[in-house]
Amino acid sequence: MSSSSSAELQPRKYADGPPWIFTGRALYQLHLVKAEVARRIIPSELKVVQAFGYTLGGFYLAKYDTSPAGVFDELVVLAGIVWNPPTSCAWAARVIVNSKEACDHGIEEVGLPSRTALFNSSRVSNEKRESQRLWWNILPKIGGRNKGEERSSDCYHAVDIVETDGSFRRPLCNIELLNNSAVLGIQDKGWVGPLMKMSLPSFSGKTKKQPDLLKYSCRLNCRIRPVSPARISPLQLTAEEEPRSTETQDLGTDVMSVLSGKPIVALAFENMAMYVDAPTVVLARQEHAKIKEAHGLFSWFPRFKSPSVPAPST
Repeated sequence: MSSSSSAELQPRKYADGPPWIFTGRALYQLHLVKAEVARRIIPSELKVVQAFGYTLGGFYLAKYDTSPAGVFDELVVLAGIVWNPPTSCAWAARVIVNSKEACDHGIEEVGLPSRTALFNSSRVSNEKRESQRLWWNILPKIGGRNKGEERSSDCYHAVDIVETDGSFRRPLCNIELLNNSAVLGIQDKGWVGPLMKMSLPSFSGKTKKQPDLLKYSCRLNCRIRPVSPARISPLQLTAEEEPRSTETQDLGTDVMSVLSGKPIVALAFENMAMYVDAPTVVLARQEHAKIKEAHGLFSWFPRFKSPSVPAPST
């Protein structure tokens, strides 16, 4: 990217320490998610931020060209917004990647509910979608299309995501990636959106590997432009792919409910450089309450101490 030097974007391994740098492209889509669905897949001790029975969830779908784990794809299912004073952040109900190294790092270091999966992508011809254009695998360079790129007005891009666990396969969903740049009248002008900097803070943890509540931040430099919301549909299970337990089936149903929520906005992040900081431990609300109860009001103000009480004479 123009705002990042080539030295800053040199590939780094997870062992090199943060910030971990990822480059590529992504789709960030926000949905209205029923609060009762989010409540089932967010730890009970965290308060769900909601209004009129809904919270703000969605997903983040990324294709990384470089990263600490090399080239890989990622789907982050955002169940909703949770409140832990004095801030609120998104909560990832599931993180799905096609890299075991990235999966292990998410579980061990960041406290994420990471899983591995297959990302099977395809271009699908559809004469009814003449205004839509393939953008996921082939993105236009600033000012025009890549050399040799064909105008794919009769295609859209679909991604089938199939979770894996050893030899076990469980189809999750199909994502149709659409682009309405032509409808907006900007495609032919080569407009790829303004260059922006933004931060996406998130909570994590509350897992077996990371039982504490954690907070981490993803700092992005990228070009942002609106696109048509992706269409999500479940993939059908075969007899060999039935869930191993009722709990697994229920979780999969809730994840699909999040993914199929009502879209509010969809943004394409192009020419993206993302810097991920190491997570920090956050005290949960109940832990704050315990501290306050044990030490009194003065414990909340570091410049003051509780008045000492002389010990009774014996």
